[in-house]
Amino acid sequence: MNAVTFENALRASRAFSLIKSDLSSGIGHAYMVVSADDEVVDEFFTLVACAVYCVDGTACLECAECKKVLHSNHPDIYHLHPQKEKIKVEDISLLLADVAVKPLSKRKIYFVHGADKMNAQAQNKLLKTLEEPPKDVTIFLGVGNEAGMLDTIKSRTRTISMDTFDEDVIFDELSRLSFDKDVCAVAAACAEGQLGKARKIAGSTTYAELYKLALHTLGTLSKSADVVKVDGLVANEQNLSELLDVFSIILRDMLVSKKNEGLMLSKHVPDQIKTLAERYSERALAEILFKVSETRRKLSLNVGTIASIDNLLFFMLEAKHKWQ
Repeated sequence: MNAVTFENALRASRAFSLIKSDLSSGIGHAYMVVSADDEVVDEFFTLVACAVYCVDGTACLECAECKKVLHSNHPDIYHLHPQKEKIKVEDISLLLADVAVKPLSKRKIYFVHGADKMNAQAQNKLLKTLEEPPKDVTIFLGVGNEAGMLDTIKSRTRTISMDTFDEDVIFDELSRLSFDKDVCAVAAACAEGQLGKARKIAGSTTYAELYKLALHTLGTLSKSADVVKVDGLVANEQNLSELLDVFSIILRDMLVSKKNEGLMLSKHVPDQIKTLAERYSERALAEILFKVSETRRKLSLNVGTIASIDNLLFFMLEAKHKWQ
């Protein structure tokens, strides 16, 4: 079943408002929905399909037509997902063969998930249909990175950028899923406006603990012996990857708090962030942020976990004292 977990946030989004407006005047033939949040794009596609076929046009999620969408058995909806991270010419050929078949209802909708996974040949194969689509067909391309799309494809689709959601919205959505409030707060701060990422963070058994560890480390790191205390708590590469994400958010907030605390993401611990920021100069924070990015790159090259975290923490210690 294709549930719409984040229904409230998506209904209130600018992206869905644009679709509703088009539905009232006549939906277009091709859209490119841009977001790095694959999960929220999938849910958005489900809500859009319900809006198109719903008996009363509201995407009620309750009528017979909406139920068909939610149970993936509507005859006029076609989903194409990347196979092994790629969409090939053959996949597009199968989609186009279906386009030629008349709809059983008023319209056929095609959802291409991860459309930026199409190679140039596959995109060119789709291009002719985007130029001259059947009047009863609409194609949606879900795109994580616009750079992966040909300009000719972009010019023949209406681009809709998915919203990045406010921390309060994310907190409320996660609360409805019965996550602990502290977990919701950490996830909302670290999700970079992405609902799907927030749910993954909230579902992590370690993320909230790593957030506390990062705050504690930045507040107490003062001598070499403190490094050993931390690296023993980072058990594996996944832990380190999540810790680097958390450090990035907190360090960025520390830097922002010096100029405009209203732009901070970690709104659940603002006083703690401001207190930490007083212990580091702007130069030190900027240098440490760069080091965090460098550590993430090295981790992707299979540099050892302990060596990576030790190197980062010793640099933090040096930067803290070097750039007072």
